Amino acid sequence: MKTIFVLRAVSVSILFAGIAACSPPEAASSSSTPGPVSTTIIESCSSCGVVRSVTAVTQQGTSTGTGAVIGAVVGGVAGNQVGGGNGKKVATAAGVIGGALLGNNIEQNRSASTWYNIVVEMDDGGHQTIAVQNPTNISPGAEVNVYGDNITLR
Repeated sequence: MKTIFVLRAVSVSILFAGIAACSPPEAASSSSTPGPVSTTIIESCSSCGVVRSVTAVTQQGTSTGTGAVIGAVVGGVAGNQVGGGNGKKVATAAGVIGGALLGNNIEQNRSASTWYNIVVEMDDGGHQTIAVQNPTNISPGAEVNVYGDNITLR
């Protein structure tokens, strides 16, 4: 009986040795030769960039002459209320001229427009400048996407 027990123990040992020989080898330690190198592929985004500056640009409005005419009439009436004789004539003339200049200036300021130039440094290394009417939430350092003349936050 003792012999059968020994034979079984030897058989089991041989069986485990055979199984161990068929299993894949253990991973090498870090001090041995390096294993496969993993690479990460980063896709570039041709429409992606970072805002570098936002600059307000104001364009002076145009004048049709209406403001100057209305200003001259109002200024002339106001000047005519001052003084008497030759002083009244001078005040009226000054009112006409001053009113015309002021009326023209008011008309130009009312039709002035403001937009914002946004400079974007693109991820591919280039720069783009986009003009927008309202740069809501877009400030230097913001990550954006640029599609033609449209800009959106990422």
